[in-house]
This record gives sequence, structure tokens and C-alpha cells, in this order.
Amino acid sequence: MPMKSTQEILGYPFKFVCFIDPERDQNGNVSEFNPQDRYNNKRNLSLHKYGRGPFCQFRIPKNLLYEGVYALKEGQVIIYIGMCQNLSDRFNARGYGTISPRNCFDGGQHTNCKINNSILKSIKKGRKIELWFYPTHDRHLVESRLILRLQPSWNSQLKW
Repeated sequence: MPMKSTQEILGYPFKFVCFIDPERDQNGNVSEFNPQDRYNNKRNLSLHKYGRGPFCQFRIPKNLLYEGVYALKEGQVIIYIGMCQNLSDRFNARGYGTISPRNCFDGGQHTNCKINNSILKSIKKGRKIELWFYPTHDRHLVESRLILRLQPSWNSQLKW
């Protein structure tokens, strides 16, 4: 059965972008990384809650320079909702796809580490992660509505 390229999520038309496909070794196993080991920790910072890893590396198409809201799905279940100013940047070198050593420590990007590690765990269990996207300038409002209504398991729920 072919995959639908558009899917309504609470009335918003999301478009399928790609499957998240991490780098693999010659045996087909997902390659794991621990970038925190490369950080020159002169200030003696502690690893934050999600900084221990391990992490994977992946990329999505680099021409997706859109502002909007994205959804990660595992099968038919929406597991994460987020927003961005530039989808390719959010998922590639400055985002989830490559964890910077500094982001593993206090003051770093907790969310990048959390989502990357969650993707790694799911894919190692044989699950497929899909990326869906809805372009909008109202990304803050749409993201809030979707998280509040859907309560995806990988989101830290918004506090009002």
C-alpha cells in the first residue's frame, strides 16, 4: 500500500518529508556516537539529563527552508510535535541530526539530545520514524494546539 503524501492532523494538512534514516556501519547496524567525550570541559560543566547519549547521526533533505510545524511519527502514532524557522537546519547539522559536544552539558540543547537519543532507541528496536511537516507562519499557535490536544509521548508538555 503506497504511503499518503499528505495527512490531516487535527485539520492541518501535513506533508510527508522522509523517513529518519541514521548512518549505519558496514553490517547495517545504526552507528552510535558519544560526542560529549570530545568536549573540552574547561568550566567543569555537568552532563545534563539527556547528555549521556549514545546518539546517532542523520540528515534530511537540505533544501527544506520552510517555517512551520513538524511531526515525528512511529507507525500511525504521533510521538513528537515541534516548530522551526527552517526545517533542514532544525534536523541537520545544527539540530537533531548531529549532536554537538557542547549540547550534552548544562546550558546546552537538551531537546536535541533527547530527540536524537529517542530516535536511536526506536530505530534500534526496528521501528521506522517518519517526518511530516506543515508550513505556517503561525507555528507557535499551531504547535501549542497540537501538543495540548495530542500530548505526544516525546514532548515535555507545555506548562500554562
